[in-house]
Amino acid sequence: MGATTDGSAGPRARFAGELRAAFLDARRIAAQLRSHAERVPYPRIGPALIGLADRADAQAARIAAELRTLAGNADPADPASPRDGRNHWERLSIDVADLETLKRRWVELALRWDVDFPAAAATLAELGRATAAMSAAVRDLLALADPHAA
Repeated sequence: MGATTDGSAGPRARFAGELRAAFLDARRIAAQLRSHAERVPYPRIGPALIGLADRADAQAARIAAELRTLAGNADPADPASPRDGRNHWERLSIDVADLETLKRRWVELALRWDVDFPAAAATLAELGRATAAMSAAVRDLLALADPHAA
């Protein structure tokens, strides 16, 4: 069943569209973390951000596999440009905010589609937990970079 009688897309197409948007966000965040890693003022933070970028890329790869199952491809469109900040602290703050948004998106998708696509929903719930851990890691890096921290 491709489309319903009212012309709207069926569940498979809607789910694929929502996954594709999340896939592009995960790719953008990975690129953003790499970009921010290139400009860190502290030696140990750069490699930590690169590691988190690798994890975001791995998430995107898992969603690409889901998309190939649902829609035949992962839509190789380029993600939006990474967000930037005026300084290291602001860039890390942006990273935390974007990871939190992605975490919510994974969880919301898992809850919305758990009946129609239970295996994919389980993957999305797992990605939500993994992204929460990534966000916590960036928060820890942010605390190290906060000039007002005790």
